[in-house]
Amino acid sequence: MLKCMAALLMALIGLSALPAGADLFQYTDKDGTVVIVDDESKVPARYRKKSQASRSSGGSEKYTGVTVRGNKVIVPVTFSYRGNLVQGRMLLDTGASLTAIFPGLASRLGIQPDHGQRAVGRIADGSFVEAQHMRVEYMQVGPKVQQHSEVVVLQQAGPSMGFDGLLGMSFLGDFRYHVNLQNSTIEWQ
Repeated sequence: MLKCMAALLMALIGLSALPAGADLFQYTDKDGTVVIVDDESKVPARYRKKSQASRSSGGSEKYTGVTVRGNKVIVPVTFSYRGNLVQGRMLLDTGASLTAIFPGLASRLGIQPDHGQRAVGRIADGSFVEAQHMRVEYMQVGPKVQQHSEVVVLQQAGPSMGFDGLLGMSFLGDFRYHVNLQNSTIEWQ
């Protein structure tokens, strides 16, 4: 009996050593957009009481929370450039051959006009635009990191659209993934 109690006590101590938090935290913002994040501190205080926690079956290394607005998927991306780490909100765009960042994000990263090469690119409507072609130290989406990532700084046409650029195939093409719109996550394979 004493051995059983000791075994039960050891099992309970072992369980209490596991992380108490969940892998994913979900809340609905004021616009009705479901947002999933991997850290409870990323949930704005006004939404914490109504947030839902869930534990992903594959651990937090398998899922990245994204924001889904209609048919747009906004992905949190961390960029490193000359020692500056900045997180941007990028529109997932499988039609973009390169990852394009808008000037606001480039400025936060410390990118200057003379840091890259002048380039001309063709956009979806067939027109040509001037851009600044360069590499950042790395880009990271969830657990996936790409070193020496190729990006272009592209002027943003019109008003702010709620994201900092386009996450293109120069990054996405290196990884296998599935976008789950219902759960607002990217599942990495």
